[in-house]
Amino acid sequence: MIKLSAPLNIRMGRLLFAFGCLLTCLSSVAQETAPAMHLSSDEVITRVVDMNGVRAKALENYSSIRSYHLECHCLSHKEADMLVRVDYQAPNKKDFTIVSESGSASVRNKVFKKLLEAEQESARPENQQRSAITPENYTFRIAEYQKTETSEFYVLEAEPRNKNKFLFRGRIWVDGRDFAITRVEGEPAVNPSWWTVKTDFKRSYEKLGDFWLPQSNESTTKVRIFGTAVLTINYGDYQIAPVPGEKATPSVVKPSSRVNATQQRTDTISISGLSVEAEVTGNAAPQ
Repeated sequence: MIKLSAPLNIRMGRLLFAFGCLLTCLSSVAQETAPAMHLSSDEVITRVVDMNGVRAKALENYSSIRSYHLECHCLSHKEADMLVRVDYQAPNKKDFTIVSESGSASVRNKVFKKLLEAEQESARPENQQRSAITPENYTFRIAEYQKTETSEFYVLEAEPRNKNKFLFRGRIWVDGRDFAITRVEGEPAVNPSWWTVKTDFKRSYEKLGDFWLPQSNESTTKVRIFGTAVLTINYGDYQIAPVPGEKATPSVVKPSSRVNATQQRTDTISISGLSVEAEVTGNAAPQ
């Protein structure tokens, strides 16, 4: 048996003590820097629904400009654009005015105009309930919690409780301060046609004043045999009516590179192999 000298025993004791203090400090630092999962998925969605109600009541009317663009990499290449003015009046009235259009007539008539018709259909009260991002339509699970110096987000997995053309499956990003949906990625809950192999979409929202409004979206639909269609709908040039008693300060989105006076945001669902927009966000501000 090897015997340690007294000085060596003392040095070893000091080393072990210092090592123990280091582990304690590292543990404390880790606890301070690791983001805490403050809320459950049920609590997050409950707050989203509540805040959406508050914002929706405050948003009386607005106008905006949208640019629709579709490019079909199919057997025969097709491309089209349409610029549309939208006038919204609470609670669910929308008027669409086509400002300009160009490109394939079949795309403009069978896709873009169908998009507008589908949006009007989804704006009906009964369809708003069917399409809203709520616990009645989806189950949720927290996938991530993201926090920076200036913001925090809850990332939730959303799974539809039933299959209808207004729902989707995917992920939503929720602002942890405003409890507004800022981003959605996924695919339709229902494949609308044998011709449609798969549709994926990405959409985002931007805060303008007190409201979170559509900013951008892109959907990609793979059509059996024929190829791939990419649809983008850019939202912008928002003019928001002031709350009664407040000074009018219209909110304007910076123009996009594609169309003047337009920036981006979209919601899309595929119908018969063509992407058709539907309000599935459940966000406070109607599109």
